Amino acid sequence: MLTRVTVRYFKLFEDQTFDLSEHIVLAGPNNTGKTTLLQAVALWNLARQKWTAERGLKSGSKAKQRTGVAITRKDLTTIPLRELKLLWTDTFTALRKDELQKGQKPGYPRLLTITLEGQVGNSPWTLTFEFRYQNTELLYVKPAAEQMDNLPRAAEDLTVVHVPPFSGIGAEETRYDRPYQDLLIGQGKPGDILRNLLLEVYQHEDKDAWKGLCSEIEATFRYRLLPPQYEGRPFILSEYLPGIPQGRGKNGLPQLDVSSAGSGFHQVLLLMAFFYARPATVFLLDEPDAHLHVILQKEVYDRLRSIAFKRRCQLIIATHSEVLVDGTSPDLILSFYHKPHRLVEDVERDQVREALKRLTAMDMLLAEQSPGVLYVEGETDFNLLRAWARVLDHPVYRWFSGNPFWHSNQGRHPREARAHFFAVRAIRPEKKGYLLLDGDNRGLPGHEVDADGLVVGRWTRYEAENYLIHPDALRRYVETASGPLFAPEGDRYLSDELPGAVLREPLGDHDYLNRTPASKTLLPSFLRAAQVALPKNDYYLIAEQMRREEIASDVWRKLDEIAEAFGIGD
Repeated sequence: MLTRVTVRYFKLFEDQTFDLSEHIVLAGPNNTGKTTLLQAVALWNLARQKWTAERGLKSGSKAKQRTGVAITRKDLTTIPLRELKLLWTDTFTALRKDELQKGQKPGYPRLLTITLEGQVGNSPWTLTFEFRYQNTELLYVKPAAEQMDNLPRAAEDLTVVHVPPFSGIGAEETRYDRPYQDLLIGQGKPGDILRNLLLEVYQHEDKDAWKGLCSEIEATFRYRLLPPQYEGRPFILSEYLPGIPQGRGKNGLPQLDVSSAGSGFHQVLLLMAFFYARPATVFLLDEPDAHLHVILQKEVYDRLRSIAFKRRCQLIIATHSEVLVDGTSPDLILSFYHKPHRLVEDVERDQVREALKRLTAMDMLLAEQSPGVLYVEGETDFNLLRAWARVLDHPVYRWFSGNPFWHSNQGRHPREARAHFFAVRAIRPEKKGYLLLDGDNRGLPGHEVDADGLVVGRWTRYEAENYLIHPDALRRYVETASGPLFAPEGDRYLSDELPGAVLREPLGDHDYLNRTPASKTLLPSFLRAAQVALPKNDYYLIAEQMRREEIASDVWRKLDEIAEAFGIGD
């Protein structure tokens, strides 16, 4: 069993240690290193195989043992590369000036190292391989100096299989030897050896292996596998019955080639066939949930773990599936949000699950850059706040004019914003949030939206657009947009519809503005009367025409609260 992987100068990881367990789920978004970790283990395994074959005790080699063995670019079937320097962090294959140690000169090789630690019973082992760049097509590898003459036996006996996402199955398949099977797997074509695996299981010395595989497939899909046939044929015949017949007959069920089944069936059959064909193996599974319906993901995952336990296999699974994350104990999850780390508590797992479900790539980028996240009802509210911040020359305008991290609740229940913020904290636990609710949510209980680190504000008026109801500001906008001839029509509308108190003191606290949805009634009707076409998303253009003295104090307070929540000073 592997317990730890340490990489140095490998792709995006300059120096990183990953703590593993008997079975581990690597959870996180794209491009954060999950597949890179699997590739590191696969590269270490290739190095060990090459070294054992060419320098091991049984190799018969008389070469100097301390000379590295060659690995070509074409050998790296699990890591497609244009040139080998792409294996190195930042593509630097020589030490930078700031990395030089005593006695080293510029140009000294930047050794890429991969260390695996494992355990057999109560006996731990460690083995490091060092990779030295030679040219675009060639590198050399050897064990660390202290292990050169004494490779751990447990490491030499380790079996590792990297299974990339399923990408289809061929129409026919002949018998392949193990090296060619490994080549096809490395090329991302595991489906091309599915029939070989089924034949291996059927011919396995453990006669219960085939029975076990058939039983699992019947329980999962209600299909019956038929024994594969190869003798006297140019290809392996692998068929199944689309049902489970009663008794010895086939009950009229047709015999179908495995290629005629669906991709979900192929995916599961492939994984289970690997487990039964190659027991006591470390399996590196890249997105095993691909092609599986969300309901089936949990059932298959549970079965894979059960089979792995029986077959003495270790699973290292890279996934985006919130279902797999939700069904895994936190201590068996390695999160790749923010930086790779093992989870401890259930709440951390829940955050990762929500992050997988809710966060976009842009969310994750902004979470790293922005001091906080603003939650508003929609884009109109955000644009109004930005316009008012500019008119008021408020300190928070710097945040609005940069790369602001904000999230539109799109009219959903405010608890959706809380769930999104919960997910953000999977990336940045220290992140602060501010949720601004419309006045029609003033009766919402605090426990419905409160969350650690999330400040909740509520407009006094019905909604943000109600703070645009200032006769002078509205007239000014109409005159700017259409000319002074149209302003009187708008004025007459306001005189007819607005209470006298609102006309005399538009900045006051008026029950009318606190209970009237201006964006649905007052503003559209006013703009029609003034013969101005202005969609709701552009209401911020009115805000931009306002003067400081026309903006209500409640707007000032909300901007102050946002600045305080995000730690933005004068």
